[in-house]
Amino acid sequence: MNRIQQSRVLDRHTQIGDLADSVRWLLRRAFWPAALIMAGESAFLFFTGSPGAPAFGLIALGTLIVLGLWRTGGIGLPIVPLIAIQNLVVYGLPIVIGHEVLDSYPASDVTRAGVEVLIFSCCLAGAWRLGMALFPPATALSHALRGFKQESSVRLKRLGFGLICGASLYLLLESLDLLAGFLALVPEGSYSLITALVSAAGACGFFLVAMFVGTRDISVAGRFLFWGLLAGSCFINAAGFLLSTTTGLLAAVLIGLFWSSGRMPWRYVAVVILVLSFLNLGKFTMRDRYWTVEDEQAPHFTLGQMPSHYAEWIQASYDSIAPESPRGALPDSDGKPVKGQSLLERVNNLQNLLFVIDAMDAGHIPPLHGQTYELIPPLLMPRIFWPNKPRTHEGQILLNVHFGRQDLDATFQTYIAWGLLPEAYGNFGPRAGAICLGACLGLMFAWAEAFSARKLLLSLEGFIAFTILLCMMSSYEMVASVLVTTVFQSVVVLIIACFPFVERTALERPAADSP
Repeated sequence: MNRIQQSRVLDRHTQIGDLADSVRWLLRRAFWPAALIMAGESAFLFFTGSPGAPAFGLIALGTLIVLGLWRTGGIGLPIVPLIAIQNLVVYGLPIVIGHEVLDSYPASDVTRAGVEVLIFSCCLAGAWRLGMALFPPATALSHALRGFKQESSVRLKRLGFGLICGASLYLLLESLDLLAGFLALVPEGSYSLITALVSAAGACGFFLVAMFVGTRDISVAGRFLFWGLLAGSCFINAAGFLLSTTTGLLAAVLIGLFWSSGRMPWRYVAVVILVLSFLNLGKFTMRDRYWTVEDEQAPHFTLGQMPSHYAEWIQASYDSIAPESPRGALPDSDGKPVKGQSLLERVNNLQNLLFVIDAMDAGHIPPLHGQTYELIPPLLMPRIFWPNKPRTHEGQILLNVHFGRQDLDATFQTYIAWGLLPEAYGNFGPRAGAICLGACLGLMFAWAEAFSARKLLLSLEGFIAFTILLCMMSSYEMVASVLVTTVFQSVVVLIIACFPFVERTALERPAADSP
């Protein structure tokens, strides 16, 4: 059995670095076809006179530099190629679809945005390559789960389903208002820790079972239970008109299916994109109707209330794509129709980068000189010890207020996303922001990759690495304060929850494995 085939077998020997083998294999097959597609799209945009043609070419070039370098030297957690593809989507896709933001700014600003993305990509790739030379791979010693030294796929399935059922039961009890008494007894600020633990348990459980689903090493009843629990968890998680938690679970399943089968589960991806895109259209109508200025979190609905709210949500989304229907678009709280936002419009960091470029050039607004990053250390204090701790989105709030996107009162109703690169530009200005961000992330990802490559998947280190990967998958609209606090809180909760159930071991796959 060759190394690629071994990497798709989930057993006691599976290492985090096995995922890198699958991703490198995929990149080697897809790199040159993808390069030809990007070159063709760049040429098409140029000959059709798109103002974003130069910017797309620069963004595509940066993506290919990162992917080309990583496919020859990646050994562990594939965060670097993930960021490269993410940049291509959130900065390049708006140009491909001809988003209206291209008409809102001069073509020179659009090209400058492409230059910033290219600088960031080059610095990310260069710093990662330097880091891989500086940080040797860590030892194979891991804090593995107890009881898995012997081969037992049944135990792995039980573990996965146990995590899924535990997380699903918590969501069900919470939606039935049966946890109010328990939550009233725990110290103030514990709710966020409990929520992080439940989210991490659910994501890890769905990932583990998805691997068996991908290899079809699970019964028909088990598959029905898996998909049913996934649908139920997504149904409850998204009931407050927030799709981020649901997206995390769906991403966990996607990684598990890809890793185990060695191919992209396109049918699953198509269904997920279709459903999320449709719900995203009516999301803002529902938020405007049910969220209030005083709320800092999504509203809480009981399980009995959810079906009617989903029916209303579906109608709002339908009216967004069919405004000529007899009912017309659903109104907001003031009686005015609310325009829906497609998923393609939501996945758009180009507008954020263009906004901050224009604000600093035309508006002559000075940079923040690192103020949003100075907010991070205090935010790492658990709310259980500091009930009046500032909001996690403080960095985002500071950017929006400083650059005139929102006033302070408006931030209590909704947050306007930024993304890591626009935030860095707003702090340090042109080129310097992209260089600093790319260098810092490249070195950190190199260390994480070298440290995790030989760690067992079914270990504390494996669950932490997987949680970080999920956080980075949804980081495109985060600022540093949100990303760091989310990762920090999830990692701390995982360590506390898992430490009693792990033991130090250096289990590695034998050099010669039977086919």
